[in-house]
Amino acid sequence: MTQSKPQIIVDLDAQSDSPLKAETYLSRLKPTASFHEALDCRHPLGIYNVSTVRILKKLTKCCNRLEEYLRAAPSVSQLLGNESKKDETIDYIELCLYAAAEHVDDLDSLARCFFKDNNSAGRSPHTRKLKSNTKPIRDRISAFTNAIKHSQSRIRICSQDFEQAAGSVCLHGFFIEKFHNAAVSPSPIFHSRERVISITSFLWSVLTYLFSMSDALCEFLIAMDVVESADGPVRQTPLLRDCVIALARLPLYSSDDVHPFEKTTFIVKGGEGSRREIDSNIYGSLMRRWSKSKIASVGKASMGYEGDGTTKSFQINLPTNLRTQHWD
Repeated sequence: MTQSKPQIIVDLDAQSDSPLKAETYLSRLKPTASFHEALDCRHPLGIYNVSTVRILKKLTKCCNRLEEYLRAAPSVSQLLGNESKKDETIDYIELCLYAAAEHVDDLDSLARCFFKDNNSAGRSPHTRKLKSNTKPIRDRISAFTNAIKHSQSRIRICSQDFEQAAGSVCLHGFFIEKFHNAAVSPSPIFHSRERVISITSFLWSVLTYLFSMSDALCEFLIAMDVVESADGPVRQTPLLRDCVIALARLPLYSSDDVHPFEKTTFIVKGGEGSRREIDSNIYGSLMRRWSKSKIASVGKASMGYEGDGTTKSFQINLPTNLRTQHWD
């Protein structure tokens, strides 16, 4: 018996019923469940909101910068004149990584609010279970972030022209650069298989990560028996709506990575007004979808390193795969 994929449904026209379950659960806590005031910290819902808002804002801005880059340079031949837009895109990918990685610490702080002291929290099987549940979700993001923070690794962009009869676009992926075997090269830890990661695939993965972490947190809250009632709608933050719109305006594809939609079904609902907001007219986006024809051509490619003043060897790193992801 095949197991169905988990579903995430975002209704762009909804004024309530947040799809992030943790938001609902944290809004329905028992009055005496949290010790946050005694611990001199925010209410658990406040901790959660600050953390998720940061991720959603960074994701939306990264999408906006990438869309500007796609518009300014619709082909590889036009990339050189738009280096500043590429740099801004890289900066926001990095900021997305930092915000997502710190979400782990924020959930740990949130969980500690339900215990009188750190020793009680550390001994609890529920906090240990929360950590074990979130570990496989957070590992990739945490590893990327630690490499950038502590090993002088950097994000580098690889771009490639893609064309079908219905349209064309310059697609961008990235890899984590590392000094290895006397050369600057893709990190052998991260890119032995995933040579290049689609930027839009990565951005969708950060959003689905937020939902997966929400589910893990809800399991913890239920086990702790701190939720009074999960009934009743909770207003959906407009930042989530903005983020989904910004993502849906971009081409949907993967490179050597596995697209998050392979493991999660993401459903976007909305009326005519929302569809107009989503319509970027960029080939491969939600409102201008890829042709399902198997006839396509991959054109020029470009990848960039930055010199450090001494290193003279650089390893070329181009993707071996390009998969268009179709909205059903």
